[in-house]
Amino acid sequence: MGPSRLAGPGGGCYRHPMEVEALREAVRAAASREDAAGAWSTLSPYAAQSEADRELAMLWLELAHTTHDRSENEADAVRLAEAFPSDPGVVGLAARVLVAVAERRAPDEPKLEQVGAAEKAAVIVGRCLAKLDSAALADKEVGGWLRSLRANALRLAGTGQDAAAQAAFEEALALDRDDGHLWFDLALLHKWRGRWQLGYDCNLRAQARLGDTRAVLWNLGICATAIGDGNVAGLCWKKLGFTPDVNAKSGHAFVEGLPPMQIRVLSRGSGYGFGGAVPDQAAGFEVLWVQPFSPCHGVVVSPSFRDTPIDFGDVVLWDGARVGTGEGPDGPVPRFALLEVLRPGDERRLRFVALEQKEGDVADIEKSLPESCQIFVQHERVEHVCPVCASGDAFKKHDHLPPEEHRIVYGKLVAPVAVEAAAIRDALDGVVKGAGKISLSIPSLYELLGDTKRAGQEHQAWRSIERIAIKKGLVAEPSLA
Repeated sequence: MGPSRLAGPGGGCYRHPMEVEALREAVRAAASREDAAGAWSTLSPYAAQSEADRELAMLWLELAHTTHDRSENEADAVRLAEAFPSDPGVVGLAARVLVAVAERRAPDEPKLEQVGAAEKAAVIVGRCLAKLDSAALADKEVGGWLRSLRANALRLAGTGQDAAAQAAFEEALALDRDDGHLWFDLALLHKWRGRWQLGYDCNLRAQARLGDTRAVLWNLGICATAIGDGNVAGLCWKKLGFTPDVNAKSGHAFVEGLPPMQIRVLSRGSGYGFGGAVPDQAAGFEVLWVQPFSPCHGVVVSPSFRDTPIDFGDVVLWDGARVGTGEGPDGPVPRFALLEVLRPGDERRLRFVALEQKEGDVADIEKSLPESCQIFVQHERVEHVCPVCASGDAFKKHDHLPPEEHRIVYGKLVAPVAVEAAAIRDALDGVVKGAGKISLSIPSLYELLGDTKRAGQEHQAWRSIERIAIKKGLVAEPSLA
């Protein structure tokens, strides 16, 4: 191979002293040493030339694909695809880089931009496909490859592109129905859209072509759990090294001894109280604890603070790909993304705000509640409050006494559905009045009882308690992931 002719910065051509192949070897040598910085240092001086020389463009995109965390990858992929818009090789590699960028965002994360890497990949591939002749379009290695890239780009573009993504997968599969990777990727699309039976079917097709890969087994196990096929789910968990037990009545496979883990969910403000730094209407993540029944489903064992699609007692399904790591009492714990609510819990989850005189006063209320009721304290700050106000008599006219230290506490009271709401009310009234040191507002309890007047008073009491906190700057959003 002779010296490559590269376009210079001024648009002219000159002979570069290093052949592209030699440059390729230098870049690959640095990459093989896991020296990404060295590889890019070798290649970066030829950025302008890469837009005129196909070999350099391909080398650039190959290196970009191996360095997923490089911030310039998205811009470079678009730049080179625009330089070679009808070249299937360059456009395909550019799309692969963009798809890799898009895959760095977890599927449960809200999109921050209207046109992201996935949408850009779909555009450059669609434009290239429109320029191909019929022979290239029918070629699995050209038209088939580009169609599969476009299908995956649309899969990652979000729910707004769902119909287009399904159609794109069908176009790609029409050229090669034996492509196990296409069936697997289509199964991922169905999984994240909650089409469990379709995801199950596509995973079986992927398994038949790819074998028992770890990824196929995980996703097949998830979809099998969602549709209640415990036998297939159990077989998947067994092949992955677990010891499952299939419950014929529930249709689920169970694995004993799995430690508690965390699940994150999108949330918005509850509409109760002060929103703090994050407005009520703003979306964010909240992290809840789950006790697993299997590697992909279990019961939520902590209540939510903001409004979320799940709460204490719900049996939920989560994805197998970790989205983060949290801290537990025994060290780091894995964190996963919510997929589905398999069975809503029937517990009553009643929000409250309270003023307590010393730490633990509110938690101690649990001892006086009916059996199986639980108090969860989720958020508290120290404040100095008039003791008469704190005793629950804030709305009676009185002379304010010297302030004492109290804690503003947020939380939830969780009660089994079998426990009468009136019994909870009576227990709370007795504790609050008897203690003389706790002010508690729990509006949803009285809404549940149909006591409109008392519910209104409770909402008023909630606002009164929070006015103190807002004035002192003590109310802040609870920890969100």
